[in-house]
Amino acid sequence: MNNTPRKVKLSTKLNILKKKPIPMLFGFLFTLIPLFLVIVLSIVFSSIGNDTSEIDYELINSQGKERTAEITDIETQYNVTINGVHPTIISYKYSENGKEIESKYKVLEERKIEKLEIGSNLEIKELNGSSIVKDLKPYDFGSGFFLLFPIPFLIIGLPFLIYSLLNLKKELKLFKFGKVSKGKIVSMIPKSGLPVSNVGQGIIVHYEYETRNGNKIIGESFTTDFSIMSDKKKEDLIPIFVSNENDEKSCVVPKLESLRNTWNIDFE
Repeated sequence: MNNTPRKVKLSTKLNILKKKPIPMLFGFLFTLIPLFLVIVLSIVFSSIGNDTSEIDYELINSQGKERTAEITDIETQYNVTINGVHPTIISYKYSENGKEIESKYKVLEERKIEKLEIGSNLEIKELNGSSIVKDLKPYDFGSGFFLLFPIPFLIIGLPFLIYSLLNLKKELKLFKFGKVSKGKIVSMIPKSGLPVSNVGQGIIVHYEYETRNGNKIIGESFTTDFSIMSDKKKEDLIPIFVSNENDEKSCVVPKLESLRNTWNIDFE
């Protein structure tokens, strides 16, 4: 294997991915969508849950001391609806060792709190600076359940993405480290691409070359460089990259990519 790898630009890597457009599109689309959804849902959930601090309800309920608090505000979040019910934030204050402490408590119990009013007393339980409203469980939005939503997309997209990346890695290895050899053209078959965009359009080239052991191999390679159709014909020699590890693995050297990456390979 060559000690110094050939330079391969980003545009060349993208062109390799575009040779197999369907796996590439499915892979990137079905993995980027979940990532986008996770970011959006995380922002939404954090905005919903940042009005009140997290508390250990069971611990405070079992070990907390009962106290009387005064309701200072009752706010209903009309922009959020869970099973037809709007969450409500109850703000209250109470005294602890002569110090007034203010706290907020979010609930999803319209019937149980409908008689509460600002200024009225509220029975709470307090433990180490945290408190809960007695006999009223806090509203805990199960964001973890919704964050599982993108998983089906990942299950669909990851195999396509892995396939595209493995194909990229295989061809990049030939581009960077492959030994330059010559192959004799056996056939050149145009291949159509995707409708409208023509992404994936190119030439399937079959060629014959000789391995280090003297065996003749018929190689097949796909190239998006259409210049080969005008520059070469059947029986002509073309430059190819042959793997140093397994000389049965090879690919056509794309003339355009050779010029773009200054590989200095002779195409005459």
